[in-house]
Amino acid sequence: MSYGASGAEINFHTGLNTIKAVNGSGKSSILDALTFVLFGKPYRDIKLAELINSSNGKGLEVTVEFKIGTDLYTITRGLKPAIFNITKNGKDLDLLSSKKLNQDEIDKLLGINLRLFKNIVAVAVTNNKPFLSMPIGEKRALIENIFNIDVLGLMCKDVKKRKSVATSEFGLKNTELTGVNRQIEDNRRYIENMQSYIASFNEVKDSNIARLNKNIATYKEKISRCIKNISIADTKIKELESKLGEGPNQQYGEHLNLEIGKLYSVIERIESTLDKLKKSSCCPVCNSPLDEGHAKKHIDEMVAEKQEVEKVKLPGLLKQFEDYRKELEKFRKDKEFIQTIKDKVRIEENTKSTLETELTDTEDSLSQETDKQCPADLTEYQEKLNALEETVQALETELTELEKKINLDNELINILGDDGIKTYFFKKLVAILNKNVNRYLEKFELKNTTMTFDDQMQETMMTNMVNRTYSSYSSGERTRIDMSILLSFFDISRLISNWSCNILFIDELLDQNIDQSGIEQFVSTLHILICENK
Repeated sequence: MSYGASGAEINFHTGLNTIKAVNGSGKSSILDALTFVLFGKPYRDIKLAELINSSNGKGLEVTVEFKIGTDLYTITRGLKPAIFNITKNGKDLDLLSSKKLNQDEIDKLLGINLRLFKNIVAVAVTNNKPFLSMPIGEKRALIENIFNIDVLGLMCKDVKKRKSVATSEFGLKNTELTGVNRQIEDNRRYIENMQSYIASFNEVKDSNIARLNKNIATYKEKISRCIKNISIADTKIKELESKLGEGPNQQYGEHLNLEIGKLYSVIERIESTLDKLKKSSCCPVCNSPLDEGHAKKHIDEMVAEKQEVEKVKLPGLLKQFEDYRKELEKFRKDKEFIQTIKDKVRIEENTKSTLETELTDTEDSLSQETDKQCPADLTEYQEKLNALEETVQALETELTELEKKINLDNELINILGDDGIKTYFFKKLVAILNKNVNRYLEKFELKNTTMTFDDQMQETMMTNMVNRTYSSYSSGERTRIDMSILLSFFDISRLISNWSCNILFIDELLDQNIDQSGIEQFVSTLHILICENK
C-alpha cells in the first residue's frame, strides 16, 4: 500500500499474524487501509480526506490481493488522484458507472458489507462496540445483517407500500373495517389468553383433531379410489379406441345411396312408360303406331328390366346399404360408449379435484386446530366478537376483492416482520449460539461462567450459579466474553449463512484490557483454536 510519501507491503500468512510496534507507528492505519480499499471508507470514525498523509496531501493508494476459491482478485483504490480498479486472474473487470453500484458488486463478491466487517471481521478498541453493550434492536439488526435476513425487512417495506395503496381505495369503509378487525384481534387475543384455564378445551381439541384426521384419511382413500378408477377407464378407452379404428367409409355409403336412388329412378321411369303404353296408341320409345305385338314386346322388355332391378340389383344394393348402416350405427354407438367413459373420467377427475380441495382445507383446518390456544368461556367477549364478525361480513360484501389483497399483504407482513420468519430464525440461532459461546468461554478460562441468549438476543450471564451483568466483569474478562461471541458468529456463519470468513483483525483490544500473562494465555488459546479449525 502507498500511504502518503512512502509505501509498505504487508503479506498475511495462514494462522496467527502479529504486528508489534510502538504507539503511533501506523498499526491502526493498516486497518484503515484495508477498510478503504475494500469498502471505500475509513475504519475509524474520521473523514475520508483524513486518510491522506498530511506530509504531501496526495498519493493515497492501497492494493489488496486475495483469493476466492481458485480465482485471484486484486482491488486497487486511491485518492488524489482517484483510482478504482478490480482484476480477476490478472484481467480487468468491467465497472459500472455508479460508485455505489460498484461497491455493491464488491460487497457481493466478498460476501460481506462494511457494517459486518467493522463488527465481526475487524475488532479495534478505537471503533469497536461490544456486542453485549448494544441495545436489543441494534443486536438484532447486526445479526440480521450478518446472516443476510435484513432483506426480509426490505421486502416487508415493499409489501407495506403496496398495502397502503390498496388501503387508500377503501376510503371510509376500509377505515371502519380496519378498526373492527383490530378490535376482533384484540378480543381474540384476550379470549385465547384467558381460555387456557378451561380443561374441557383439550377434550374438544383432541376430538376435533381426531375427526379431522379421520376425514383426511377418508379423503385420501376416496382420492386413491378416483385415481384407480381413472386409470382403469383410461386403459379401457385406449383399448376401445384401438379396436374402433376410423369407422366405415362415408363416401362408400354415399355411393350406395346414390346407386339406390338411380335404381328407384329406373323403376319409376319404367312404371311411367308402362302406363303410357297402356294409354297411348303410339310407342313412347320409337313413336311408331302401336299395335298389340309391338306393345307387348316393349311391355315384356320393360317388365323384365323392372324385375331385374327390383329382385336382383336393388335388393343387393339395399343389403349392402343396410350392412353399411348397421356398421355405421355400431361405430357411432362405440364412439358414444367411449365418450360416455370419457365423461365418467371427467366426473371422476372433478370429484378428485373437489376431494383434493377438501383434503387441503381439512389439513389446513387440522393445522389451525392443532395450533389453537386453550380458550376461555368469556361470554361477554365472545358476544362482542360475534357482533364484530357480523359487521366485518357486511363490510366484506362491498370490499371483497380489495380485502383479499389487503389480507394477503397482512399475512406477508406478519411473515416478513419481526414476529415471523425472523423469530423462527432467532430461535434456531440461539441454541447454536449458546452452545458455541459457552464452549469458547471455557476455552478462554472462564469455566465457571455461562451465558444464555433468548430469542430476542437478551443475554443472561452467570458465574458460579450467580447472575451477573456484562459490566460487572473485569475488562479482561469482558474481552474474553466479546471474543467468545465473535468467534461463535464465525462458526455459525459457516453453518447457516451465505458468507464465511477466515480472517479476524484484532487491533489494541488485548493490550488495553489484559495484563501480559493474560495476553500470552489469550493468544495461545487463539492459536489453538486456529489450529483446530484448519
